[in-house]
Amino acid sequence: MRILFAPDYRAGTPYQELLARALGRHGIEVSFLSEYYRGLPLFRGSLTKAPDIVHVHWPEAYFSRKHDLWDSLRIIRYPGDLWLTAHYRPVVFTAHNLLPHDRKDESGVLHNIRHTIRSSKAIFVHSKVAHRQLCDTFGPIKPAIHTIPFGDHAVPLGPPMALERARNLLELPLADKICLVFGTVSPYKGSDEIVRFWAKANVPYRLVIIGPVLSDAFARRLHELARGIPTIDLRLLDSWLDDSLLRLWLSAADCSIFNYRDIFTSGAAALARSYGLPLLLPRRLTSVDLDEPHPHVFRFDAFESDFLTQVDRALATRRDYDLAADWRQKTSWDQIAQVTASVYRTVTRKRSSSENGRAPVGVGETGRGP
Repeated sequence: MRILFAPDYRAGTPYQELLARALGRHGIEVSFLSEYYRGLPLFRGSLTKAPDIVHVHWPEAYFSRKHDLWDSLRIIRYPGDLWLTAHYRPVVFTAHNLLPHDRKDESGVLHNIRHTIRSSKAIFVHSKVAHRQLCDTFGPIKPAIHTIPFGDHAVPLGPPMALERARNLLELPLADKICLVFGTVSPYKGSDEIVRFWAKANVPYRLVIIGPVLSDAFARRLHELARGIPTIDLRLLDSWLDDSLLRLWLSAADCSIFNYRDIFTSGAAALARSYGLPLLLPRRLTSVDLDEPHPHVFRFDAFESDFLTQVDRALATRRDYDLAADWRQKTSWDQIAQVTASVYRTVTRKRSSSENGRAPVGVGETGRGP
């Protein structure tokens, strides 16, 4: 069976590559839609690959916002592009996000995600809460919804190195308590609120923010907020964090902090969890499944109330890679691939039955996934 992952987001996240490898062990051949064809990029790209199924991951790549004259056209074009694609090949969709980051109020975006859902033969989400939120936002959903973990993103990194060695390689003081904010530098991350609090409250710990800049304006805002604050260390990059540097920082940190304004799934939080690194995130982000309660996961209500208390608790908790072994097993790629491959086969069987003039039967007829 041949599956096309669209778009190719391997440069930004290891999710697709790790899933593709695991699917290969289940007899599924995966290719990636790396080419971008003007006019009808998804349809034309899928024609050249001739897959059995087109698996859409981040559909906003086909109605991207580039702040040019074509932004509106790309949004208007997408439903027709997807309709043509789904007419010739079954489409399945992984809803990594409820709506694209920093675009939830943009005209046409909600419509395009709804169209993606309705055009799909099956949908994947990464938590039960995400399943419920998807239905609450888009109403009754006909395709079966399948809940799978976001996966063990520590696989490409291997286990952490000793904290002392990582600190020496990064030329960081051994005595410092380091709170790490890693991942893309963009408004939806909410890292400006962390920096503002750090400066206002004179937090004595070192705050390190590291990642590729997706918004220059937001990066400038972080620099302005951090100016003159010696405990804030901004390491804003022009390119993605490579695995070796990411492993270094995860090994050197005492805890990791996340303050997404709005998020469906967090690959970074899942990675910190796999690494046994204590992490903090807002209590409101209920769709982020980290197998709680767990001694490495700390939730805060607000910066003004319990944030600093939870930081202190996280810093008093020792990183423990072995303690995260159960989490890595629950989020193993082979288990995810087994479920995914089963869904693929159900979709292709139902398509074959339909083409032969028989009513499709099997899992998901009611539109209620497991």
